[in-house]
Amino acid sequence: MAGPKIPPELTADFEQALADKDLDGVLRAADALQQLGYSRRGEAWLRKGWEAFPEDARIAVRLLEMYLRYRSWDDFDAVAERALAAHPKSVDLHYTIGCGHETRSRFELAADSFGRAADLGRDEVEARLRQVRSLRMLNAIPAAQKALKRGIKQHPDEASFYAQLGYTHIQKDNPAEAAKWFEKALAREPDWQPYMDDLAGALMLCERWEDAARASIRSLEQRKKNERAWTVYAIAHNKLGHEEHAEQGYKNAIRSAKDPSRAQGNYGLFLAKQPGRMIEAIRVLKRAYKAHPDWAEVQEALERLLAQ
Repeated sequence: MAGPKIPPELTADFEQALADKDLDGVLRAADALQQLGYSRRGEAWLRKGWEAFPEDARIAVRLLEMYLRYRSWDDFDAVAERALAAHPKSVDLHYTIGCGHETRSRFELAADSFGRAADLGRDEVEARLRQVRSLRMLNAIPAAQKALKRGIKQHPDEASFYAQLGYTHIQKDNPAEAAKWFEKALAREPDWQPYMDDLAGALMLCERWEDAARASIRSLEQRKKNERAWTVYAIAHNKLGHEEHAEQGYKNAIRSAKDPSRAQGNYGLFLAKQPGRMIEAIRVLKRAYKAHPDWAEVQEALERLLAQ
């Protein structure tokens, strides 16, 4: 079935923009053409524009965005190589190339491209964050931390940089240091509930049970239906010996979860240690084990109870 006909006036606008050396006009016409469904014709127009305006990186960036959208990687890489040779200091070019590498899980190349974009454009917070994400995927934690501290130096009030430093310390199994950075993130965005969850989780890993319970309550004041916060609340109160609060927390975690199987496992492990609740514990643990057959702690608790 034939697609929509290209309006003659659109073709005329494109040709006139080329003749007038009007780059914005070329981009508008090519975008309008692609919106009509003519991706390949739009590509041809962009390539004509690229030949007409070799001194401007915007056309190359638009081409790369199109190839990224359609996963045309051979074309993407060819344009990227040529465009970088002509525009080595284009922030948008490095950023878009980073997106292409990231999409293909080429994290080392992605980190390099995003890092260059962030270094060239001092306001490029997103580029720095994506550089760090790629470095974390590579488990290159020292490099990620170095990049984040550079970002903090440029943007001392950007809370996400402090939170990301917290995540790097979690990744290196250092929750005490992570908690410090999550607190710094919250100092800059005190109402951002995900950071409250991050802090509560780090405090729980540090076994700072009272602090973890308080942090979870702070998060729950922002959003009641929060499986993660209820889980921290339950575990912390269980460790503190507040079994009634702990059980309520486990139940609320199950109610709050989109997939309750993980919360059911936590609740089943709690029930398994409560006198006189073996049958109930077995029932809950069986549900969790069915969803998570590799959860060793649940398997061991279930086998122990069944043996009794």
